[in-house]
Amino acid sequence: ITYERVREFLFHRFRRGIEGKTPKEVLKVEVMRWHPDKFDAQICPKIREEDWEKTREAAGLVARWVTRLM
Repeated sequence: ITYERVREFLFHRFRRGIEGKTPKEVLKVEVMRWHPDKFDAQICPKIREEDWEKTREAAGLVARWVTRLM
């Protein structure tokens, strides 16, 4: 996962749900989606225990990068 790839994904022209939205509107939704508390509550139950720490670390990176894009 890299900052550039996250940025490319977030604003990809074929990504569902962003058509007609400004970059700021897209980022507002993504900030909420990747917020650590919300991510922990929604994703934690779906991740194998042995993968949880790596997943949480990666989600933290994405959250920081989304915030930086704002």
